[in-house]
Amino acid sequence: MRLMSLADAYRTIILDHNRAPRRRGQLQAPTSCVEGINALCGDRLSLELKVEAECLVEFAFSGEASALTLAATSMMGDLVAGQPLTVVGDLIEAALDLLTCNPEQRSNPRLGDFNVFIGVLAYPNRIKTVTLPWATLAGALAGRARTSTDNEMRGAVAPAPKRKVP
Repeated sequence: MRLMSLADAYRTIILDHNRAPRRRGQLQAPTSCVEGINALCGDRLSLELKVEAECLVEFAFSGEASALTLAATSMMGDLVAGQPLTVVGDLIEAALDLLTCNPEQRSNPRLGDFNVFIGVLAYPNRIKTVTLPWATLAGALAGRARTSTDNEMRGAVAPAPKRKVP
């Protein structure tokens, strides 16, 4: 039996989620709706959430986006739906850290199949594409109606300027 390479896993998982995205559609009675935009590539997502008793009970999405964004959103939905908001927040941080904080980062077991996106680190222009759903979800949980990865990678606030060390 041949083991699947990371590149093969990446292609297989991305294509599966792109061809048959999970949770694509609309919710009957969402408690929150948010739009996410990546102007660099033109991706646009709309997330609908149903939050009850500090739990993300339901999640759905729609939009026009690249295969990477659709697959990342589909995988994110699988991870966050049904989870307490504290866990959702932890997953958001873990996913964004995986792709933005440490180029030496290794996979995070909590992120499951989403770890295949480590491969985009070799293509920096695709990082915003893959982080768009997570930044949009962070924005939704922060009460925002719209988020852009152009200036708000983590969705809720603009990144702080780097300080120069004297």
